[in-house]
Amino acid sequence: MSSDTTFHAADFEFAQDLLAGDEPAWRRFDAEYVPAIAQRLRGMGASDADADEVQGLVIERLWTRQKLASYTGQGPLMGFVRTTASNAWLEYLRKHRREVHASTLAGEDEEGDAMDRIAEGKNDAPQESPLAELLREALKFALDRADAEALLIMRLSLLQDIKQRDLCDVWGGVHEGTISAKKKQVMTQIRDDTLGYVAEREPNLQITWQELLEACGEGAEAILGPAGE
Repeated sequence: MSSDTTFHAADFEFAQDLLAGDEPAWRRFDAEYVPAIAQRLRGMGASDADADEVQGLVIERLWTRQKLASYTGQGPLMGFVRTTASNAWLEYLRKHRREVHASTLAGEDEEGDAMDRIAEGKNDAPQESPLAELLREALKFALDRADAEALLIMRLSLLQDIKQRDLCDVWGGVHEGTISAKKKQVMTQIRDDTLGYVAEREPNLQITWQELLEACGEGAEAILGPAGE
């Protein structure tokens, strides 16, 4: 995935047509976007039944809750819709897990205390989306584990746009291949540690590195490198 800050005028106009209830726009959405939502959900581990239910939640969120109105055209509309589906699936997984947990408390002696704990958990829900929260935690975990020197090289190269040959001089005249190897090594480690953290926290959330970059939004590639690295 590339970090694309170009204004997608055609997608933005299409989103406005959808919000206005334009029938041809709706038919196009049903033909192109609904299958993409289902594909994203099944790709992330949803069963056919779960995908059907969550797909309804995604569409309800886009229109009834006017989530689509927040689309600004900065990035493809398809990516915006797929990220909305990813968030809805993660919320669905967490809600299902909470309901299962609550059902196991029915025969416990301290039922009142248990229900209080469930209520407290609902009140403490984060303001950011569940997927954004999970990614923030995963990336922080990965960056904390990264080699400090290699991480500095990556940041200087990708964020400060310092050329590798200049970094060779800074690092005492080392070969350019050494700088390239350190940068690639830390980017791979960040990718693997991030995916590993997500898999451990949410084992039912099957998500690829490219999908994580997409969910990070604009600037992800500049921070984490291309999806193919």
